[in-house]
Amino acid sequence: MSDYSNFTSFPPEQEAQFVVFERYQKEALDKGFKLAAIAGAVVAVLALGLYFGVTPKEDNKAKDMDLNQLKKKSKTDAPTPEAPAK
Repeated sequence: MSDYSNFTSFPPEQEAQFVVFERYQKEALDKGFKLAAIAGAVVAVLALGLYFGVTPKEDNKAKDMDLNQLKKKSKTDAPTPEAPAK
């Protein structure tokens, strides 16, 4: 009970009535931190398991693609326009 003494400006008789609430609040805070740590560890294990355990599906749709079509053509490679007929 010494951990919870003198946390208000009330007389010691009235202050003793708040010890129950202060203890409950501390226990709830500790319980919340423990649950958050456990939940964080579970999520981390699942995320690492998915990241390292699941291989992505290899979908090679571009294997037949002609990459020469994607190259930028220079201006000298462009055909020269013909002179208009007179």
